[in-house]
Amino acid sequence: MGRVIAVLGGSGGVGASSFAAVLAAVTGPSLLIDLDVSGGGIDVALGIESVAGARWSGLHVAGGHLEPAVLAEGLPRWGPVAVLAADVAALDAEAVLQVLPAARGTGRVVLDLPRAAGPERAAALVHCDLVVLLTRGDVSGLVAAHAVAAALPELPAGVVVRRGEVDPRDAAELVGCPLLGTLPALDGSPFDLDPYRLPKAAARVAAGVLRGMVASPVGADR
Repeated sequence: MGRVIAVLGGSGGVGASSFAAVLAAVTGPSLLIDLDVSGGGIDVALGIESVAGARWSGLHVAGGHLEPAVLAEGLPRWGPVAVLAADVAALDAEAVLQVLPAARGTGRVVLDLPRAAGPERAAALVHCDLVVLLTRGDVSGLVAAHAVAAALPELPAGVVVRRGEVDPRDAAELVGCPLLGTLPALDGSPFDLDPYRLPKAAARVAAGVLRGMVASPVGADR
């Protein structure tokens, strides 16, 4: 069974969805699942909104068994990544609980989680081997990220810090999670994500996260 890595923003505007996509692409063939219904659909952010394939609204699990291969083959692709985008106003926690075991059967899974706690996020966290929390390196961002981290259940978690006024090591200590890496501050300008030409800094940090998972027995495949 594949491992499940969740990406979560400590506050708005930190690029959590983009980093989740980079993490999925660095993995190689993988499955990226969008659980943030307020984000407008990760397929739109990736520029694949017109690509044929199922979104959450098109999945009909209804308590039945979902074959991993059928799930992966029925989704739109962003390079090597199969993408399950959120195109509904709300996600059913039972549907999340049914989809994620099938997703694990396809290999590595990356989740784009909502910041707000809810039953669908709780259902997803049941299957997570690691939570990556993105935060700004400033006081307000770190206060918000600490609150998000404190609300997580007991499971492996680490922080990626966007550079700011606070040293990344001090920032991670304030959040209460190990430091996984640092990224440049966002300048607010739009950019396109190409699965084969990823931003170098984000790809480097993502690769480091994956190496750490391989080297550590924590969160081993279940």
